[in-house]
Formats: sequence, structure tokens, C-alpha cells
Amino acid sequence: MLTVKPIQSKLEQEELCSLCSATYNFNSFAYRADDEGFIGICQFRFDKGVGIIEALKYAPNIEDWEAMIIMLRTAMNFMFRCGIEVSVFETDSACEDLIKRSGYKINSDGTYEIDIKKFYTSSCH
Repeated sequence: MLTVKPIQSKLEQEELCSLCSATYNFNSFAYRADDEGFIGICQFRFDKGVGIIEALKYAPNIEDWEAMIIMLRTAMNFMFRCGIEVSVFETDSACEDLIKRSGYKINSDGTYEIDIKKFYTSSCH
């Protein structure tokens, strides 16, 4: 069964970032996804009212894009509950396929971005 949970230990966060070839940031939040083993990590931070995805990375030899999107949505929901309205991806933080599948779009300056407030408050049509 898929589980997505916040990483409470900075040591664990650092180890999982290393395992996934992601740059560890002590000041960032992180989630992990597991399903009969570690799937990947989502590391993010807030800066000037924007949620910044620093890493959305698979564990070695894993490619479960659905689990990664669920983990990203969990991070986005946390951002939304903290009052963050926009989220962007840092360069090289995830493979382009994951970013596109997640609903982020390229904005005018070439950055992948999503309006979290609109994502969570718009009605489905």
C-alpha cells in the first residue's frame, strides 16, 4: 500500500536525498513515498510566498510516476494549507515528464509553475 509521509529526521532526509541524487537542503521540508520499499523524495521550501520544489526524485531503479505525483500533491496541499498560492520547480529538480504530468505549466520566463490556490479552490467542470 502506498504511503506518503513527512520526513521528520534531517539525517533521514539527507540520506534519502543522497540516495536519489538530490541536493540536500537542511532548511527544506520533505516527504517520502513508499510502497513495499522506498519510491522517492519530494523536497521543497517556501520563499517570499512561493512554494519551491527543490527535488522530486525517484529512488534508484524505480519509476512509479503515479506515486510521485501523489507525493507532490501532498506537498502542494501542505503549501496550500500554509497560505502558499503559487508553486514552481527549480531547474533540474525532476524529470520533465513528471513535471508535465503534475499539472505545472511553463510560464513566461520558462519556469514550471502552478497556481495552487486555483488548483484547490476551482470547481471541477
